Order: sequence, then C-alpha cells, then structure tokens
Amino acid sequence: MSDNFQKYGGLFQVDVEHFEEFFSLLKSITLGKSEFFLQQEEKCQYIGFVKNGTMRSFYNNENGNDISFIFHFHNQFFTDYESILCDKKSKLNIQAIHKSELLLLHKDDLQKLYNKEAYWQEFGRKMTEKLYLDAKKRIEDLLYYTPEKRYKNLLKENPLVFQQIHQKHIASFLGITPQSLSRIRKRISTN
Repeated sequence: MSDNFQKYGGLFQVDVEHFEEFFSLLKSITLGKSEFFLQQEEKCQYIGFVKNGTMRSFYNNENGNDISFIFHFHNQFFTDYESILCDKKSKLNIQAIHKSELLLLHKDDLQKLYNKEAYWQEFGRKMTEKLYLDAKKRIEDLLYYTPEKRYKNLLKENPLVFQQIHQKHIASFLGITPQSLSRIRKRISTN
C-alpha cells in the first residue's frame, strides 16, 4: 500500500486497485496567500483538492463587493462545477486565503476516466453529489437560519475559522456586516 494511498485514499474515496492510476493524473501546485485558482470570466479547467491551506469561493455583486460563498479547508474538494459542466466562463472567484497546497485534476483527465470504466463514473457521481450537497447546505443556511445560527454552525464545523479567515470574509459569508458579526460574537461569548 503506497504512502500516497494512506494519505489521500480516504479523501478521494478511490480504492487501492484504482488509486495509482488516479493519483498519477493529479498535478500538485502551491498558491501563495491571495493568489487565485480561478477568476471570474475564466473557464474552470480543474477540480481541486486542498492538501493544506484554506481557499475561498466568492462572487462580486453588482456593487463590486465580494460575497464569500464557501470556504474550502484541508481535505476538501473545490471547483466551479457549472463552468466545467457547461464549458462557460465562471461567475466565481476561488482564491487562497493562506499559502495553500493543492492537488488538481484536469477536467479532460476526469472525462477520460469516465470513458474508461464504470468505476470512474461512480467516482464522478459521488464527487458531484458531495459538491452538490455542500452547495445545497450553503443555500439552506442562508434561507432558513438567522445570522447567529449560521455563525454557530460555522464555528461547530470549523472551530479555528477565526484564526484562518479574516472577519470581513466571515461576515460576507454569513450575509451580515463586520459590525453585526462583532455584536454576535460578543453576545455569544457573554452567554
């Protein structure tokens, strides 16, 4: 069993028999703090996996403000799947919050795997289901929960979030101003 399989087999959910074939297609890169994986108006070419670091997906609204959509932490997938599926320019920006080590799978390599055998089609289905469920959860959080509940959920999912992400990005993720976030934090810390 390879060292790479022990490190990443669980993340990618690829069995031992198929792992080396898959891992050989991955490209390893490092992005510095604030470097972009993808910028609005580019076509997304890769599915990314965070080895180390933190990534942020965000949109620019019509007023030019950036709105954090989702954060990607250690051992998580990220991409603009709509851009990949529809071969169209992205509305999304994906940026490293800190120096981040990434593994990238080119969309053409993924397509070749799909065409190779049913195992890879199931792999792709599971990966897209995970991306879909993450996006659905994000939308439900915005629709159903108060900013305070969204804040608590974020802390529960990643207790170190305030050590990793600037408060203004967390506030935009929660759909509130940094001042409102400060009030929520203060209220929760005194309870």
